[in-house]
Order: sequence, then C-alpha cells, then structure tokens
Amino acid sequence: MVSRDTIFWEVDTQYDFMLPGGKLYVPGAEKLIPNVKRLTDAAREGRVFLMSDVDRHTPQDPEFNVWPPHCLAGTQGAEIIPEGLAEKNYVVPNRAGAALPEDLSRYQQVVIEKQTLDVFDNSNTDALLARLATIAEKDAEFVVFGVVTEYCVRCASKGLLERGKRVALVTDAIETIDPAKGRGTLEELTSKGARLITTDQALALVESARAEHQRTA
Repeated sequence: MVSRDTIFWEVDTQYDFMLPGGKLYVPGAEKLIPNVKRLTDAAREGRVFLMSDVDRHTPQDPEFNVWPPHCLAGTQGAEIIPEGLAEKNYVVPNRAGAALPEDLSRYQQVVIEKQTLDVFDNSNTDALLARLATIAEKDAEFVVFGVVTEYCVRCASKGLLERGKRVALVTDAIETIDPAKGRGTLEELTSKGARLITTDQALALVESARAEHQRTA
C-alpha cells in the first residue's frame, strides 16, 4: 500500500550533476547515491509515490548564459542515475497541454522536465500536484532530496511551501556547492515551515503512515 501521508520529491539526480566527470558535477554528490537508492527503493516497492524534477535542456536555453551546458536532451548526462529511477515512471515535458496521466497510481514515479532552476516554471507541475489527490491526503508531507540545496532543491521546496504544502528536507540526501549558501537556504526554508530529517526518518515516516492506514482500513 502506497503511503497517503508522505510523497517523496527528488531533484536533479542526473549523471551530469551526480557523478565525477559530469558536465556540471556537484562535488560530493556521489556520496548521496546510497541514500538516493534507499529512498527510491521505497517507490519501487510500492511504499511511497515519487515525484522527480530534472533538467532537460536544448543548446539554446537561456540558462547557458549563466551555467556551462549540461543535461542536454538525448545525452546520458540528462538521464537520472539508475539509483534514482523507478521502473514504472511517466515523463512530463515542459510543454503546454502535455498529456498527463489520469491515474497516477499506475506509476511509481512521475518525472517533470524543466529548462530553468524552478520546476514550477513547467506549466504542468501544478496540475500534477492537483492529481496527487487521488493517491495522497490533502495535507501529505513532501520529502525533498537531491541537488543542489541552494538552487533547484530550494526552488522545489519553496514552491511547495508557497502552495501550502508541508515540506521536509532530507539532510543526508542533499548536497550544496557553496556550504554557506546551503546553510542559508536551510535556514530560509525552515523559517518558512520546512523541517529537516534524515533518510532513516523519511523511511520511518512512510512505514508508520502505511501501518496506521492498514490498522484503520
């Protein structure tokens, strides 16, 4: 039974960010991979639903005026590492009117493509949040992990908080580029209502919620 009280939200666990040699490698990101796998395993095993957002760029994207080219569509660098990808996934492009699954419960993971730091720049993200009502409670907590803390993790978390969602950040499954900015980001997000948890605590949340639903079913 999928937890109705917890949703996992994974950010940019892609080759170009996560592994040495990637086009925009985040130093130390590979150390997160065992915890990314543990969290994604919960989705593979049908214990929690997983939302993921990913960079999926074209060579003309304005972001490349700031950052070196990375995560180009059609390259391995743009793909989610195996540890962060569930078998039954549905990819949502950043295109107005893109087809969205009517029944999210058919999938373990939805992957939302973006061309900016902010997943909510994809016009389909809010519609997907609304469809989560079919598999999760209205006040379900979003458990966020991935890279980078002060950029895309911040955007996803802040966007969820601004939409009235409960948010927890998995401190041993996120990585920063600038430690000072990373700490500042966590302070900003916790001041807005987010809380900090570990991978063990995130998985325990899923199990306790599922056990409670089974008890009351």
